[in-house]
Amino acid sequence: MTCFRRTALLALFLASPVFAAHVTDVADAMDEQHPLEIDLEATLLHSREETRIAREQVANGATRLVDELHTLRTVDELGLRLGVGLWHDLELHALLPLVLKDERDWRYADVGGVSVESASTLKNNHLDISGCLKPGSCSPAGPASPIVPVPGQSTRAGLRDPVIGFAWGPINEERELRLRPELFPPGKPVSTWVIGLDYTLPLPISPDDPSQFGFNSQLGAGKLPASGGEHKRVHLFELWTTFSKRYRVLDPYVRLWGRAPIVPRGNGKGDGPYDNCWHPELLADVAKANCAATGKLSWSGETGFSPGYQAGFSVGTELVAAEDNKAQQKLAFDLRADVTYNGSARDYTQVTDMLGKLTSRDEYMNGTAQLGIYGRVARWLHARVYGSVGFDTPHLLTHENIGEDKTGSGKVTVSAGNGAAPDQNPNYDFRLDQPGRRLRAEAVFIWGVAGTLSLNF
Repeated sequence: MTCFRRTALLALFLASPVFAAHVTDVADAMDEQHPLEIDLEATLLHSREETRIAREQVANGATRLVDELHTLRTVDELGLRLGVGLWHDLELHALLPLVLKDERDWRYADVGGVSVESASTLKNNHLDISGCLKPGSCSPAGPASPIVPVPGQSTRAGLRDPVIGFAWGPINEERELRLRPELFPPGKPVSTWVIGLDYTLPLPISPDDPSQFGFNSQLGAGKLPASGGEHKRVHLFELWTTFSKRYRVLDPYVRLWGRAPIVPRGNGKGDGPYDNCWHPELLADVAKANCAATGKLSWSGETGFSPGYQAGFSVGTELVAAEDNKAQQKLAFDLRADVTYNGSARDYTQVTDMLGKLTSRDEYMNGTAQLGIYGRVARWLHARVYGSVGFDTPHLLTHENIGEDKTGSGKVTVSAGNGAAPDQNPNYDFRLDQPGRRLRAEAVFIWGVAGTLSLNF
């Protein structure tokens, strides 16, 4: 056995529990040492997301997936957080995310080192967005009509919607070293338990508008559109809880959370979350009439941004390398895994900017692993640096329903090329939403690095 392994094992068996994991830290107040605690945090994040996009093709009665596009999203973001202690292990906090750069680039995919441009069905397209019932439409003898501009680029920057919330630690391992002996056997140490509620507040600012991109975002075709905004203008409520339990040099923790959206109704173009009907010229021929319809024929509230429900859990542990309780210093390695469920939604997907509109995507799972270093130099100064890698499971990116029976005829009638079909969903794109033509995110790889500096007063 090497000297290093002996030292590590010695630390494992001799170390005593002192501080809980940093994920269960809560600003305190009304304590002898902390009459009022104020925490200030700044986190700088750099992340990259690469996606291979395939398209369904039907051949010989079978549907297969053919690679079409490769997209790269790069995000640089600064997160500012303020936490204020209100009572024992009870804090009020606020988060202000500032996006420094949110850039998405796309190009044709490579297969075997060769671009698929010449064979791309997105480039050599003869289908009409409104279908092929109109005489003369979808003729293979006519000129090709590309569906998306390739290569292309879109950029965003600015503030995201802020978050405010509460966190409360009903059980604190440092405060309560032992459970009540009349209820539990002696010698059973407690776990730190924190619960919280966060609310994302939609600011009354113009929402993120993807219509400015589309074919305007083609590289080499002139000046690109100015950077778009990041506001989504949707109410989000997140309920979460975290447990941690110190055992010698190990401090494992578990976090569970769920997030539910509430989409406010807008009063016309520019009010509320973005709606595809604000720009019917980018949609099928029925959009002009159907987006303006009222009464039982109305599509109001069914064509705009509609985020999905989310839920997830995190499992991790801190491995304490050094600790000084009297000086309130600590150095620990942090290993963590996250799993997130993303419900189906009409969202800002990987193909939104190239199409200039929101698209309906399927549900999917995300998995992420993180490795970080956490250091507490003093009671008032903390720092954390970490790296992460992750992936999304494959999922459809274009999946609108064709429509619904608005007229009560017992069937859904689609446009014959005259734009008169109240039953047809204005968002439905015959080129991309019809089975056998849909786009799918086949391989999504994500990685990032971040650093956090925290001052505690």
